[in-house]
Amino acid sequence: MIEHATFDEADWRDLTPLDKKTLRKFSRVSMVFEPLAKAAGVGQKGMDGLIAKGLAVEGPTSLHGRTFKITNKGWLATEWLSGRRPRIYP
Repeated sequence: MIEHATFDEADWRDLTPLDKKTLRKFSRVSMVFEPLAKAAGVGQKGMDGLIAKGLAVEGPTSLHGRTFKITNKGWLATEWLSGRRPRIYP
């Protein structure tokens, strides 16, 4: 059975301004695991906040350090940041 990611009003209220900034900046460069150096203005503290909320995951270490990727739930959150409000990631 496929599990769909969900994002709702409660998740939206839990996002801090740092979470929103980190999602905006990192979503511009990340479709796969990428190092933080690829996203100017994104720091470890911001990524740790996204990981704690299930919006990002850490991947294998690369030549440039730790790598991260936005989860399906994280992509839903970026949709909310853009003004669209889907609740389920197919």
